[in-house]
Amino acid sequence: MLFGSSYIPTHTDNRMKSEGDLASARESFLANRFSNLDYLLRSRYDWMNAHIRDYREREAAAPNVIEIGCGGGFSPLYIDAKITLTDAIKNEWVDCVIDATNMDMENESVDIMIASHTIHHFYNLVKFFNEAKRVLKPNGLILINEINTSVLMRALLKVMRHEGWNYNADVFDINAKVNEPDDLWSANCAVSQLLFGDNKQTFENTFKTLTIVVDQPCECFIFPLSGGVTAKTKVPRLSRPLLRAIDCLDRVLVGAFPKVFALGRRIVIKKTADLSEARL
Repeated sequence: MLFGSSYIPTHTDNRMKSEGDLASARESFLANRFSNLDYLLRSRYDWMNAHIRDYREREAAAPNVIEIGCGGGFSPLYIDAKITLTDAIKNEWVDCVIDATNMDMENESVDIMIASHTIHHFYNLVKFFNEAKRVLKPNGLILINEINTSVLMRALLKVMRHEGWNYNADVFDINAKVNEPDDLWSANCAVSQLLFGDNKQTFENTFKTLTIVVDQPCECFIFPLSGGVTAKTKVPRLSRPLLRAIDCLDRVLVGAFPKVFALGRRIVIKKTADLSEARL
């Protein structure tokens, strides 16, 4: 209500620097390991390790883990498993170029799929989740980090003009375009709220055998204080004890007022072994 149902800035409006310069972002981080960003990335990936360990123990085998839209390819620094990095853009750290809406992969060939801050760039979410459902093995997992357009996030997006949102997009229509197909950096940050949250039942009815088992709001000040993962803005370097203190404050604020303060969401989706186990 404060900011309207849609806000779509152009790339030239962006007040952040180096949007989409993945090679530069990766080189800079690996050279300096900026503490603020390192803390954010660790928090975004470390929680996934528990789900990967549980899967490994349950299946008694090392899981085949892939990341869709790996961006700068930071996940192997934090994930305790071998990961195949995929992206729509070929960079030297990318193992496979894959279109997330039309994956060149065999049926039931993947145990765990990671998508960290990437699905809000996909032009069609139905095609992505249909493909994810196809390539996942029974009991396979999709581990997702995503933007959450809380009041604070929309305010930040308005100030920085980096990305926008559109609550009118129909994320459950296979013929709808949520983003521009020819623009890999086109973004609709409202996607996670449109897919999950109040629409959980619609999601599970649309994608039979895919069940949302975790949907947790997260992150507040620790996100903007990172300075950005790819697009950048200057922030002061903070010590790890101070970052931990800010993270504790974030958890209190997000826990009490998620619609105001939660800048992110953590989602775990499980592919049930057969349709009879799915929620109908």
